[in-house]
Amino acid sequence: MKFAKILLPKLSLLLLVNVFVQAQQPSATSVNSSNADKIGLQEAVDVALKNNLSIKQSGLTVENSLNTFEQSKWTRYPNLNGSANLNLFSGRNINPYTNGIITNTVGSNGFGLSSGVTIFDGYQTRNNIALNQTNLEVARLDLQAMKNTITLNVVVAYLNILSQEDLLAISQRQVEVSRIQLERTQKMVNAGSVPETNLYDIQAQLANDEVQVVNAENAIISAKLTLKQLLNVAADRDLDVVRIEVPNPNIQPYPNSPEEVYNIAQGFLADVQAADMRVKAAEKGIDIAKGLKYPTITAFANANSSSSTAAEKVLVSQKIVETEAGYVDIAGVRYPVIALLPTSSTTTEKIGYFRQLGGNVNLSLGLSARIPIFNGYNAKYRTTGAIIQKKQAEVQAENVRLRLRQDIETAYVNMSNSAKRYSALGNQVRALEESFRASESKFNVGSLNSLDYSIAKTNLDRARANQIQAKYDYIFRIKILDYYQNKPLNF
Repeated sequence: MKFAKILLPKLSLLLLVNVFVQAQQPSATSVNSSNADKIGLQEAVDVALKNNLSIKQSGLTVENSLNTFEQSKWTRYPNLNGSANLNLFSGRNINPYTNGIITNTVGSNGFGLSSGVTIFDGYQTRNNIALNQTNLEVARLDLQAMKNTITLNVVVAYLNILSQEDLLAISQRQVEVSRIQLERTQKMVNAGSVPETNLYDIQAQLANDEVQVVNAENAIISAKLTLKQLLNVAADRDLDVVRIEVPNPNIQPYPNSPEEVYNIAQGFLADVQAADMRVKAAEKGIDIAKGLKYPTITAFANANSSSSTAAEKVLVSQKIVETEAGYVDIAGVRYPVIALLPTSSTTTEKIGYFRQLGGNVNLSLGLSARIPIFNGYNAKYRTTGAIIQKKQAEVQAENVRLRLRQDIETAYVNMSNSAKRYSALGNQVRALEESFRASESKFNVGSLNSLDYSIAKTNLDRARANQIQAKYDYIFRIKILDYYQNKPLNF
């Protein structure tokens, strides 16, 4: 039986596991081998979630979205950058200290700090942060939805094994019944009370039952392979599942309508929430595009200093020198005139490195504005594109809700049909059991031929197998509707 047609995709990880984990009890009819590794449903889900490569990929997407969000938050703050340079000039150059022309080899060294901050940019920074935060939530919800899908697939595979094991148990009981009947018929043939053809018919029936056992065993092998592939473990690993006792259901009307189930389900399913978050992300995209129409105002500050090997300090020294400035004729006598004249001399000395850095510091502060005048209608087309993306996200969200509604309606109808089928099969099995008991009694006394006996037994065997499938079918359709209402899913 393909349980994938019973359960709907995208179910919650924890809730689905709780459906069965709380009721796990080893069964006396388990067909598991004693040497195989035992694995319970909870462990199977954990292993699948750990090993699944798609989940790992989605986890990395979440990490990348978180990194982008955290980085975008820091764009609100001023930046700070340092710079340093070391230069060597030869030949005709400009003295970086005096701006004069020199022909010497000159070395220079400079340092700087610069900082800038955006004061206003049409709220693009703020909206971009909100967009990245929304994208992070979308990535987390997508990861949760993927985990739900993987969990669902594991549960389906796990329960398919249980169903096939139940069918194997029925086939084995059928073989035992046929063997007992073969022994009785052999005695009756030996006693001459029935013809030998009856013995051949029973032998054929036993062979057919043994084929059904082989088919059931092969079905279990295939079901286990499916589970191993979901767990991403080696196919040759000997693996058995822990039995879960699923009681026979009591058929009764479901307490909620499909509309009530839908109204509750759309409030917490990860797929619906992710679709709504994508609409919010598209709205932020529109706000960012509209921000392109506004001026961008930034503030900046710079601090710089430098040194040069050509930097020299001029030292001036002065002294008084006596010199004859001329003569004075007094009464025919010439007298020299002595003048005291100041004289100066200059020398140079190199200015120290750190003294230059301290003395050459310069600071600057400023504001700048970038005003968009014409940029090829960039803001217009970006805004139009963002609006279209929002409409696409809204249609996608409506589509997710539509699929959810349709899935719930389908699940509800299937649940009702399964209830009718399970009830009808129960009546059929009870009627065929009575019919088979009567046929068996007649056959044992020789009043019923072996062909009619085989037909009665085959009909009963087929009805019992159908009843097992209908049992799982009905129970898990009920659990689906319970899940959509966030109800505890226990037996």
